[in-house]
Amino acid sequence: MSLLHLNVAEFNQILADIIHNQLQLNRLCIFGEITQLNHFHQHLYLTLSHENSHLPCVIYNATEKQLPFISKGDTCEIIGQCRYLKNKGQLTFSGVKILTKGTGKKANLRSKLRQEYKSSGKMELKTMDHIPKTIEKVGLITSENSAAFHDIQSILSKSAHTFDVIHIPSSVQGFNAENEITNALSIADSLKLDIICLSRGGGAEQDFDCFYSETLANKVCQLTTPLICGIGHKINTTLICELANIHFETPTAMTQWLCEQSMNPIFELESRLKTSKTNLLKELNNFNHLQETLKIKMKESMKFNIEKLKLKTNELNKKILINNPLAKLTNGFNYIETSDKLPLKSIQQISTNDKINLTLNDGTAKAEIKYVNKKTNYLNRK
Repeated sequence: MSLLHLNVAEFNQILADIIHNQLQLNRLCIFGEITQLNHFHQHLYLTLSHENSHLPCVIYNATEKQLPFISKGDTCEIIGQCRYLKNKGQLTFSGVKILTKGTGKKANLRSKLRQEYKSSGKMELKTMDHIPKTIEKVGLITSENSAAFHDIQSILSKSAHTFDVIHIPSSVQGFNAENEITNALSIADSLKLDIICLSRGGGAEQDFDCFYSETLANKVCQLTTPLICGIGHKINTTLICELANIHFETPTAMTQWLCEQSMNPIFELESRLKTSKTNLLKELNNFNHLQETLKIKMKESMKFNIEKLKLKTNELNKKILINNPLAKLTNGFNYIETSDKLPLKSIQQISTNDKINLTLNDGTAKAEIKYVNKKTNYLNRK
């Protein structure tokens, strides 16, 4: 049997002809639950699901088709045709009309589960207050070599942080995800970490089914280690997200917050050091100002005291001059002392032939006593 050799374009053209023309799939009514819903320009893109089967759908120029209001979790019928996009090699269902049928089974189950955990108070068990201020060891649960894992590693390599990361690999979607994440949480909780991070990137709505698992939710409630989540994108807030201490719209946002949170004590310390430095400089300036003020006052006080001493000195000098016997020599008096330079106060101190020293206003002289007339004291005579 010979092989039919085709290139991609030829194969896609044949498949498109089969779907569009031979199978007559141009007028169908498909029933299912809306599990993913996005608007892009004027077009509406959604995923229709039933049990474990999923079908991508598109409604072009949705604003012109008077469609009813729909949201994720609604069940509906979409009338349209099967189309095979040749350039992408992708099968899609192009709808022209939507008939709503109410809320879907999956949405009802998730809503009921959320309400049970909320009414039991389990959604308030974990809060931001349980996040430690000092973060040194972090456990990261995510798929190995996934886009989310590489995004987290990239942010950690570029951002300052205080912690080491222990990666606990686990699938985050599919059949085994529930058990693997539960086991990974048990391992992480036994390692005495500061924080556990559970993360995965975006995807189709059905990829997040494991994060609505009651088994996994109960495990989260039992954790003794704080849990933060960065799951999907902003539209993917799961039950596990709501049970965590804090959750973020994306793995990137989670990692950025974690780095900042770990650095906060250092930033606070730097802030306190800056404040202390400012206060010390202010005190130093005040001290220097006080020192300068005291210097000025001291100089003024010394100047005043010096002037006061000068006045007193002048007064004392005047008194000394007044009371100095030598000063009276200018009035014709003289100063007499013995040859031993003892002042002569009484005639009794000298005798004939003694030599004495005379000090006058303009000089000195020496003399020899030739005659002494010692008067006898009247009292002695008696």
